[in-house]
Amino acid sequence: MLPLKRSLGQFPVRILAEIVLYKTRPIESVSLNTLLAAIQCLEDGEADIKILLYDNTPGGQDTGVLSAGVQYKADDKNGGLATAYNYAMELAEREGFDWLLTLDQDTSLPIDFICKLSKTVSVVAPMQDVAAIVPYVLNDGRVLSPFTLTKHWTFTRHFPDGFVGIPPEIVYAINSASTLKVSTLKAIGGYDPKFHLDFSDLAVYHRLHRQNQRVFVAGNIRVEHEVSGYDLKNRSTLARYENTCRAEEAAYDEWMGMVAGIVLTVRIIYRLVYQLWKNGGNFSHFKIAARFLCRRMLYSRKQRMESWSN
Repeated sequence: MLPLKRSLGQFPVRILAEIVLYKTRPIESVSLNTLLAAIQCLEDGEADIKILLYDNTPGGQDTGVLSAGVQYKADDKNGGLATAYNYAMELAEREGFDWLLTLDQDTSLPIDFICKLSKTVSVVAPMQDVAAIVPYVLNDGRVLSPFTLTKHWTFTRHFPDGFVGIPPEIVYAINSASTLKVSTLKAIGGYDPKFHLDFSDLAVYHRLHRQNQRVFVAGNIRVEHEVSGYDLKNRSTLARYENTCRAEEAAYDEWMGMVAGIVLTVRIIYRLVYQLWKNGGNFSHFKIAARFLCRRMLYSRKQRMESWSN
């Protein structure tokens, strides 16, 4: 691995970058390798970047030789993403890092990612009501993030290609490659442990918006990211699929109204009829989706929320 480029003195930008690992060794992580390469492009004194590898692999892993400035933390209990990000938030606060960059293990960062991000942080930092910076995230050319949601969460809508600035709409983004202001994240209580894995990103952006915090869209930064939900056959377990369905149900019940609930019911029906087979699902996936459809049809919102809490 490349050595982590650092220099002494005062830094205008201080970022703690956390990469969450699961059954992937550090040396095999696309995110870590591309991040280390991107850091090498910084000018001396331009930014202070520390990397935290948070490993949710049961029993941890042999890390091999890590670059200077890379810290490893194993979580034998696999507390999920919310636990990992909250750990990083606390570490960033203790060590005086102003921003937290969250990354999955399989996000490919361009060589100029850190340079562009550091410049964006310098511009955004004085804005008290801007709590996050998000790049364009793509999967095989398809834009995943950022996006806004139409009324009642009916559809997602992406921003114009290359948009740079603060949209008037509510902005949501996926976790990977999001950079959040540590002080604001701490003020809202960090990541919601109820959404420990799926929907943890939507939950934190929802909480930021409720506190009138805005999001800066850095459309001049583009990263590639692999999504397990698009390949149920090869990249998602049944347990993960069920957790996704549970988190989706909880998000709609907790944040949205009756009309949005009807929209979700229609969406699950569409999933059962067409989408599951398109994404490589099997009969077991079908049964899970059917069970959640029955919950929407037969249980009240209160009953569903009580079962989610338990």
